[in-house]
Amino acid sequence: MVTHTRTPLRADRLRALNVPRPVAVELDAQGFPFAVDDGDGKRTIDEILEAWRIDDEWWREPIIRQYVEVVLEGGGHVVLFEDLTAKQWYIQKP
Repeated sequence: MVTHTRTPLRADRLRALNVPRPVAVELDAQGFPFAVDDGDGKRTIDEILEAWRIDDEWWREPIIRQYVEVVLEGGGHVVLFEDLTAKQWYIQKP
């Protein structure tokens, strides 16, 4: 049984989950990510699992992103995306 704590919900205690972090990405000759440096060191990309593009919110502030889901050396699984309007790469968990 779960009981209510009677503690009020406070907006100042909410936090976003899985927030993308900026990273440096090296591209191969075809323009696909080859390696990523998230500040903890450079890791090569072993496999690209999927790639897709999102063009949205064109009527406000456009969101134009190119996503790639990858497997990093050592088995880490992440999603990289390039914000094509800002020309910045980001990393986040899938």
